[in-house]
Amino acid sequence: MKKGFMKMVLGAVSLLALAACGNTNGIGNSVATDGSSALQEIKDSGKLVVGTCADYPPYEWHLVQDGEDKIIGFDIAIAQAIADELGVELEVQDMDFDGLIPALSAGEVDMVIAGMNPTEERKESVDFTDIYYTQKDALVIKSEDAKDIRSEDDLKKASLATQTATIQETYLLENFPDAEIQSVPKWNTAILNLVTGKADAVLMVETVARRYVEENEGLELADFDVASTPNESAIAVAKDSYDFLDAVNDILDEMEDSGKIEELMRTNIEIMDENTGE
Repeated sequence: MKKGFMKMVLGAVSLLALAACGNTNGIGNSVATDGSSALQEIKDSGKLVVGTCADYPPYEWHLVQDGEDKIIGFDIAIAQAIADELGVELEVQDMDFDGLIPALSAGEVDMVIAGMNPTEERKESVDFTDIYYTQKDALVIKSEDAKDIRSEDDLKKASLATQTATIQETYLLENFPDAEIQSVPKWNTAILNLVTGKADAVLMVETVARRYVEENEGLELADFDVASTPNESAIAVAKDSYDFLDAVNDILDEMEDSGKIEELMRTNIEIMDENTGE
């Protein structure tokens, strides 16, 4: 069996300018008393502090090069472009997905970019940019179980794994009340549960699902569509950070109009293709 995607060490230098990872003690800048000075505080500090959960290829994942651990990916490239436009350095903090919004609300990071959906519940705590990327979900199963898992009806009493605090978790909890739902902090843990027989299926974004399937022999995508809500990724910022939110939206608009968003997704898929192995 091939090694699980997130366990392998990638060995190539990204073509993009990427930020060093690490859970630092640096404090974000975008929480201001009146919301009006968030952008200026970031510029004055010379640093954009970004929170993410780096187990989500091709959005964000780890690369180790010459003993140095970096977080790279589609989202990180977008964050780097935003930092460049603002004229500041990028600092990336890696944490569990369910800790991202609390960290943003506490002022520990300036923004969150992690393929995150702007749900109504999340909007109660933070503000979101416009949608920058949309994808559908897919179900990862063992190839040996494909004959038994042919529709969502076959999942009603199954063991289903997903990541804590995601819209995939919400969908499973709401639609499969009799199933065993395994909510774990990291996607690679959910895949490990599937590989080791602790789970029957994992629900995740299709592009991410395909990468895990390619890196784990004996896994495949279920041959039916899941009726979950499409994943609409947006960047989260602190509540009432109006000037910062407007600035980020302007940058995202320019990147979308120029085709840069799609280019970055293609580039990061290519980087993974070049650096995956047995």
